[in-house]
Amino acid sequence: MGASLATLEFGRTLFPQETAGRLLEERFGVPYHPLGLPIGLRETDAFFKVLEDLAGRTTPDKHAQERGRLIDAYVDGHKYIFGKRAVVYGEEDLVVGIVSFLAEIGVKPVLCASGGRSGRLAAAVAEVTGDLLPEPPVVKEGMDFYEIAEEAEALAPDLLVGHSKGYHLAKRWQAPLVRVGFPIHDRFGGPRILHLGYRGAQNLLDRIVNAMIERKQETSPVGYGYI
Repeated sequence: MGASLATLEFGRTLFPQETAGRLLEERFGVPYHPLGLPIGLRETDAFFKVLEDLAGRTTPDKHAQERGRLIDAYVDGHKYIFGKRAVVYGEEDLVVGIVSFLAEIGVKPVLCASGGRSGRLAAAVAEVTGDLLPEPPVVKEGMDFYEIAEEAEALAPDLLVGHSKGYHLAKRWQAPLVRVGFPIHDRFGGPRILHLGYRGAQNLLDRIVNAMIERKQETSPVGYGYI
């Protein structure tokens, strides 16, 4: 790795002076590119921009077309999810990526919670959402699920985004749970759920929109057929 062209390092809550990428830069002069997890349009754009610069060529059509389809889906799905309130929880860098994506599609994260204790979660969330959200979400580190439930109860979330351990909260609040992260132990294929890159954002968008449509169908007293 000391002879590599560059180091791409993913994680906005990493300590910048204590990472392998920074060490390679200091000891061997390997160019260092810190990035967030490529979840959603902007973070994936940043990833591909670095790849373009390093390769000296534009993004291949395959990925450019995926990006175009994703933007089109953002427009189509907006009316179903705009203004919905979400609780997001899990590993810190995953939370940052998911929150960045939710802000892009018009969902309002009201609570971002993690058991991690980096001390950098709030700043990372502000960095990826500051230009999109009119008011910042509540950010909590070092939280277990009892504390998440206590904090989120009064926030009236429309959905939860995180791993399976949040199921009992989603059931209590009668809100959809969009499963992402680890562990996913109550659904088959959890390790294969795609959420990175343009196709991952497309998959995540579809799941969130469909979760909200399904919830509306289930709670309609007269049925909810044609959308």
